[in-house]
Amino acid sequence: MKTVSSFKKTALALTFGLATGAATTATAQETYQLTFSTYLPPAYEYFWDPVQHFVEEVEANSDGRIQIDVFHSAQLFDGFEELEAVSRGDVDFTAMTGTYPSGTIRPLSIFTLPFVFDDVDHMQRALNGGLLDLGITQEFMDDHGVKILGVAPWDPYEFYTKDQPLESVEDFAGLTWATTGSTDARAMQVLGGSPTGMGSGDLYLAFDRGVIDGTPRPLLTGIGRSLYEVIDHIALGTFSVDTSILSVNAETWDSLPADLQQVVADAAASRDQMQFELVADFIDESIGRYESLGVSVKALEPAVLDNLRAATQPVIEEWLEEVDNGSAYLDLVEETR
Repeated sequence: MKTVSSFKKTALALTFGLATGAATTATAQETYQLTFSTYLPPAYEYFWDPVQHFVEEVEANSDGRIQIDVFHSAQLFDGFEELEAVSRGDVDFTAMTGTYPSGTIRPLSIFTLPFVFDDVDHMQRALNGGLLDLGITQEFMDDHGVKILGVAPWDPYEFYTKDQPLESVEDFAGLTWATTGSTDARAMQVLGGSPTGMGSGDLYLAFDRGVIDGTPRPLLTGIGRSLYEVIDHIALGTFSVDTSILSVNAETWDSLPADLQQVVADAAASRDQMQFELVADFIDESIGRYESLGVSVKALEPAVLDNLRAATQPVIEEWLEEVDNGSAYLDLVEETR
């Protein structure tokens, strides 16, 4: 039985009856008080709204047998800590951003390899084709005791810069880039930049104080962290399409009866679909929003993107050397392009 403080179970006697003068007791049901932690704030709307939807659906469809306390804005753990927190059982649920644990679970960085996915729809086709089943799901479970419940997208990572617009491969060199994982850091390095690992909550001050010159991040990050106040340019190029991985501690999952597991699984699938839809809407709306806030937003020219793909090819080749069946991942990505 799970013993961590976040997981408390209370037996409730539901009904009592009398038959032929003798008292009988119906099987007691248990309730589960669980925790959901995210480093992200509610301002990340297309992430936050599906999380709320997941929690509400679990609580409603379990008839109150599962109650979930939600902690946002890194009240408990930051993005780099979430995998280990759910692995230890310090929290029951989290929706970790894939870049943060990608240094530990190397196949996971398939989503942050530079310029591999065309767009969010391409990523969804690859997921539906079984991309996680090539080893990622099993590694989460075997090495960390974490069950993946679902995967939803971020909008594509684009390039934010404070002073200098990006118009060529050479423009990436000499800049200090805030990165989230080992793969995007390596890509910035091969492009001649200086990467430094940094959570999204630190970006505003880092830009404002001139600590960093740029960062590859989803468009949502700039809205949620008010980066439009401290940056001047966004270059669009679909650098990568990262994931929001809804997961649960394996002991918590195993302690739930089958009917409640189904409730959680159904709510997770609903959350994934909701986030895919919200992301699509957000991408259509966000560019105009940035421009209205005074940020210059320009798409990188096709020839520049071709040069960037060629320049960052060593990152993909290095990844293939690290991941035993890396070619199977890339083959599936190509098959679903």
